[in-house]
Amino acid sequence: MILWDVARASAFVAFACYTLVVAWGIGLSARSWRPPAAALSFHRFLGSLGLVSIGIHVATLMLDRYARVTVSSLVGLDPRPGVVVGAGALWLALALPLSFRLKRAGWMSQRAWRSLHYFGYAMWGAALVHGVMTGTDSRSPWALAMYASSAAIVAGAAWYRWMERPLPERRAAPASARRPKAVPVTESSGDDR
Repeated sequence: MILWDVARASAFVAFACYTLVVAWGIGLSARSWRPPAAALSFHRFLGSLGLVSIGIHVATLMLDRYARVTVSSLVGLDPRPGVVVGAGALWLALALPLSFRLKRAGWMSQRAWRSLHYFGYAMWGAALVHGVMTGTDSRSPWALAMYASSAAIVAGAAWYRWMERPLPERRAAPASARRPKAVPVTESSGDDR
């Protein structure tokens, strides 16, 4: 029974973390907000916390004989569609931080990294579908409330991002405006002394 409790709790912690990761990532990409470096660190921290929670979730499910999760289930070879979707979410959750490391090492371009990073939406959506399809308590009011509020958070962040107006560009002052104006020199007569 304890394995089931840990598996469900870690699943909900992971899903909450990734909901916030996706919403925070959308906020980081907004044109109207230039976040400080700490905001990016928070995004990475939530992703790491979610990844640890996924590891706990998978490990406890593999130890629980009732769950019947095997190594082949982790690669998508399972007759249960919800488990296959969860395996896809797992591999995407592993690929996204790995892509950041590859970009940082210079093995991946910014454009390729950004394209791959859009799979964060697919990972979050797959995690949502996985939870609804395979969770033993997915029909409970609190689980449904969590799924609905998570969907509202991500949808609200995405709507804000797609509907926002860009900030007006600051233009550099023309070169003539940046130079100090010269004071005209006038000839003085000898009477000013």
